Amino acid sequence: MVKQKREKRVVGWKEHAALPDLNVKSVIAKIDTGATLASIDAADIKIVTRNKVKYVKFKVMKRNNTVRKTSAPLEGYKRIKSSNGDVERRPYIKTTLLMDGISKKIELTLTDRGPMDYTMLIGRKALGRRWVVNPSISFLTKPDGN
Repeated sequence: MVKQKREKRVVGWKEHAALPDLNVKSVIAKIDTGATLASIDAADIKIVTRNKVKYVKFKVMKRNNTVRKTSAPLEGYKRIKSSNGDVERRPYIKTTLLMDGISKKIELTLTDRGPMDYTMLIGRKALGRRWVVNPSISFLTKPDGN
């Protein structure tokens, strides 16, 4: 049986994305092939234990000044080296990314991205082999693919 090659979809350097597991219907994400993982602007990050399972509670800080309170099981911590060379220990979760009509499970780190221009950053691991980035355009897609 010959494995059929999936056609890669093209995305721009910034796109609309959604995180349905977190009830985030739309967020503007910067597609960053220089980053390994995905991260989101989170505030009031608190680790809580429910029924012997650790959860992280946080607020997603969107650029239009809306806030979404949410929580997810804590998967662990990642050491992230930022573009300025600082190393930060960040909590991360596993969640579903919806972009261009495609759902994909990703690891998402939580951090204060306040001074950054975009609520979310999508790195190489989250992009996987499904998308190719055209850095000269933006907003080619909608989260649901329409």
